[in-house]
Amino acid sequence: MSKFTNSLFKVRFLVYIYFVFQFLSLLGRSYPGLQEIVFSIIIFLAVISSLRKIEYGFLFLLFEFLAGHEGHCFSFNGVSLRLSLFLSIMFVWFLKKFFIPRFSLKKLRNLITFRKSPLSFAILSFLFVVIFSFCRGWFANSNFLALRDFLNYSYFFLIFPLSEIIEKRFFREKSKQICQAGIIGISFLTIIILALFATGLVSVHGQFYWWWRQTVFGKATSAGNNFFRIVSSVHLLILPFFLILLSFIAHRSTRKKSVIFLAILASLTLLINFSRAYFLGLFAGLIFLAQGLKFKKWIIFFLLVIIFLVAEFGILNLLINQNPNMIYLRERMKSITSPDSELSASVRLNILPRLLEKIKEKPIFGYGLGSTISYLNPLSQKEDITFHIDWGYLEIWLELGLLGLILYLFILSIVFYQGRQLFKKAQGNIGRQRLLIGLGAGLLSLVIATITGPYLFHALGIFYLISVIVIFNQRNHESQNKKNS
Repeated sequence: MSKFTNSLFKVRFLVYIYFVFQFLSLLGRSYPGLQEIVFSIIIFLAVISSLRKIEYGFLFLLFEFLAGHEGHCFSFNGVSLRLSLFLSIMFVWFLKKFFIPRFSLKKLRNLITFRKSPLSFAILSFLFVVIFSFCRGWFANSNFLALRDFLNYSYFFLIFPLSEIIEKRFFREKSKQICQAGIIGISFLTIIILALFATGLVSVHGQFYWWWRQTVFGKATSAGNNFFRIVSSVHLLILPFFLILLSFIAHRSTRKKSVIFLAILASLTLLINFSRAYFLGLFAGLIFLAQGLKFKKWIIFFLLVIIFLVAEFGILNLLINQNPNMIYLRERMKSITSPDSELSASVRLNILPRLLEKIKEKPIFGYGLGSTISYLNPLSQKEDITFHIDWGYLEIWLELGLLGLILYLFILSIVFYQGRQLFKKAQGNIGRQRLLIGLGAGLLSLVIATITGPYLFHALGIFYLISVIVIFNQRNHESQNKKNS
């Protein structure tokens, strides 16, 4: 069996596991005891695997990031599988690093310094601000909301074990296979759910609908003319993955049909999700892909991608409605320039002035994690309170203060600068250059999307960010080692 065939078989097997995971989660809604059993088995296997090698346990968490949507597909007494995996793996890593074979203050000092650099200083400072804001939010705001926000930011701590295991070839190969299987699984699941709602096999407010809404925390919203927007938080990762794939396709640095196949699946997922924030991020990412390409070649590729997406959406509508209708596409695009014409955009506009007023009251230190905003609901014309603020960087400012916002933007700036420097060092290595550009384009897409969403302080967005940081640092160390040898 060739290496490629063996890899393909493993990806296919992981796709099967992905759908078994979804099916057991759905089944667990009717049989609650099953939830606890599957939860316990997964945690047990992850802990045993982590005790053997920490990267084994980390692969469990990576799979859950891609298969677990919001992280609540399985839970035990209200504690989600994602949080339990995260805490278990971090505990085992900390235990093995500092207490096995024995505790050492030198080891603790090495953890705190985390390879001395402006980036590590910014990350540690940012985490200090997060902890401080959590303490403030715990006493000043809702305990639950403050804890919920803190748990999202706490995934930054994964950067410590990840920076150690990223150098291991086994981990990189398995991570790549899990990501490929994740793209296939997420895409097919999204397409299947769209087909189920469009054909009427499942209905709004039915058992399947409530699994998707209350367990997965997804959305299935009718957009008229038999089209449904299918939304899952894991689509957040599909956006940067799509741009990474496009980065290789743009330069024709790969001729593998599997890359094109994955890109088509990812594009379908984004079209079915149909988020304006994602499209704005995708547009910015496509511009970022111009690096390393001749202008003429890039503009042709850019136009081809746009034309393909529009044609793909038309074909999707044709298959669903037997009558191609681009009205929904036109209305969603129109609402970007005329937000008053669409409810969710109108709500966001109503929140904005109240949000700015609140920021002005405590601009330096903010209100702490778990902050809420009151606004005029355009539908009921009554005052409502929400913690879904939907103004990403302003929400960071509101909760973490100006210092927290500046530190986060500083972290992002350093990451892009490092990527640029690595791109220059990788002259002649087209594959490495396209990977660096793809990772940067994916990060930029989330940076732009976060203007009107919580993507870069969602657990999945933070995981993507720290993955890019760790990969860039690894590439930088490899370059330095080659230079010194």
